[in-house]
Amino acid sequence: APANRIARWDGTTWSALGSGMNGLVRAVTVYNGELIAAGDFAFAGGMPANFIARWDPGAPGSWSPLGSGMNGGVRALGIYNGELIAGGDFTNAGGTAANHIARWDGTTWGPLGSGINGRVRALSVYNAELIAGGYFATAGGTQVNNIARWDGATWSPLGTGLYSLPSWGGVGALAVYSADLIVGGHFTVAGGCWANHIARWDGVTWAPLGSGLGVNRPYVNALTVYNGELIAGGKFTTAGGTAANHVARWDGSTWSTLASGMSGVNASVRALTVYDGELIAGGGFNTAGGALASATARWDGATWSPLGSGSWEDYWGEPPAVFALTVCNGDLIAGGDFVIAAGTEANCIARWDGTTWAPLGDGMWGPFNPYVDALTVYNGELIAGGRFTTAGGTGTNYIARWDGSTWSPLGDGMSYYVHALTVYNGELIAGGRFSYAGDVEVRYIARWDGSTWSPLGSGMGTHPQMTQVHALTVYNGELIAGGEFTTAGGTEANHIARWDGTTWSALGSGMGGAGYIYIPVRALTVYNDELIAGGTFDTAGGTEANHIARWDGTTWSPLGSGMAGGFGDWPGSYALAIYDDELIGGGDFTIAGEHASAYWARWGQCSGDIDCDGDTDHADLGALLGAWGSQPGDPHWNPDADLDGNGHVGHGDLGILLGDWGCGT
Repeated sequence: APANRIARWDGTTWSALGSGMNGLVRAVTVYNGELIAAGDFAFAGGMPANFIARWDPGAPGSWSPLGSGMNGGVRALGIYNGELIAGGDFTNAGGTAANHIARWDGTTWGPLGSGINGRVRALSVYNAELIAGGYFATAGGTQVNNIARWDGATWSPLGTGLYSLPSWGGVGALAVYSADLIVGGHFTVAGGCWANHIARWDGVTWAPLGSGLGVNRPYVNALTVYNGELIAGGKFTTAGGTAANHVARWDGSTWSTLASGMSGVNASVRALTVYDGELIAGGGFNTAGGALASATARWDGATWSPLGSGSWEDYWGEPPAVFALTVCNGDLIAGGDFVIAAGTEANCIARWDGTTWAPLGDGMWGPFNPYVDALTVYNGELIAGGRFTTAGGTGTNYIARWDGSTWSPLGDGMSYYVHALTVYNGELIAGGRFSYAGDVEVRYIARWDGSTWSPLGSGMGTHPQMTQVHALTVYNGELIAGGEFTTAGGTEANHIARWDGTTWSALGSGMGGAGYIYIPVRALTVYNDELIAGGTFDTAGGTEANHIARWDGTTWSPLGSGMAGGFGDWPGSYALAIYDDELIGGGDFTIAGEHASAYWARWGQCSGDIDCDGDTDHADLGALLGAWGSQPGDPHWNPDADLDGNGHVGHGDLGILLGDWGCGT
């Protein structure tokens, strides 16, 4: 069917989006729930659009401009600090001078400083800064050589940038892989080092990726990460000296041709729970362990397999993500941004009875791509929170309850999104991005006693754009809240705080990050009498703790070397659960400890771990030998070395330690 340069695929069939564009479409993204398309067109859907337009899902068939558009072509789109960023050949956006790069806040176009002096081809976010790549020499009047970073106020270079000998060259693609910024394009030098058309930046220094990509005027115009490997596409026929016709993968040390594994577009695990003796994972993937498993998968201790058959789709007909899982009345409940669950219309929430997926009434709906982000059970009813304004056709304002047959509101609901739910002291606790519950000011966290919403003290934070509660749990009789905030009840509490029923207080110095703006705690659970926190932070209590840490009631400490890698702008640990006496972590990471572990990992209790560092190794053997032959009352008695619990450190304990040798390493 005619589609005029832009089309959609519903899983079976291609179809047009309105009457399309009258010129090339070079970039697409989603911003504020709308599809944004940009390129070299003057008209979209027959309407003047001037190189950029939006498709409104609430008005099918309707393309509309973003302000008055640009005076030249747009070649790249990105999102940074909640704004849409466009880069290209233009020098004016919305009637305002904006040299080759501009930002859209939802209403108005504006510049980023004095802009860039040449074409912008690629945009990404790295270390909380916007990265722009292309064919240019200066940004903000500063020499940058084809790549620059914007910290929200100022442009600056990345070392000495990139260029090509003997010609100038430029950047065509950007990605983040294994904590490095990856840059591809047409260049041979990065930061003064030879780097054939692809290079990495670790925040300080440029380095090549092996011997790069080459033969016959090569360039890289696409980059992504897949199954923990970097994927490069473009015009090249060798990668690392090996034949690789136009596509290749990099595993961190070597170039090779493509293979398969647990994967998906922007793949990640977002939710975990245990159901019917199996671990359940939900997220944005479409295979698990090589098996087709769209959005949900189950692990029986040895193998991944799907839950049911049929496609999962979001509003656009694309693969969706599952954000939340729980068990209610014997059913597994999944919430997310899907419209179709295993071939069945479900609208953001579905239940699995062990055999089949089914909807819960008419599900949820609302503006701007609705989703369910949190689930719990309270007073025998299922509670769902997220970004929706109706449930079962009834107005519910971001939170609703299901009694087994009908959806209904909880009072007047919230003023904005709900991200977390739990039960504490007989009350339902909700956290999120809302400042009001009904007409009561609550500041991002509220409690429901069965009939009325009320605040927990003065709540969290002060900045409406930088305050959210993402995770809730109960530990040692106190409510624990994690998220994006720096105060709780008016007291300093960096991204995590506790509520004793009356007062908020901090857990040590909380979480932080090296140069990060966005450092929330995204997941909480209790394991082996310790509070476990996961998120995008890289320090806890001032100690390095890459995306995951434990609190023993007094002190924060890391779980091994934590997580690393990932696909998105904010890699980290997003989901936590306990299964088969092990802690399970899921999120946007490809390395856990020292192991390759794409999107999920497990942390086991080691029987011989005398020093409690997560490993059974020489340190534990030394501790056992230091207590050898002792019993209670002896000067060198160590109760942790009495592994068999017989009141004496000896051969039985040594046998347990040696049998557990290497656990956790």
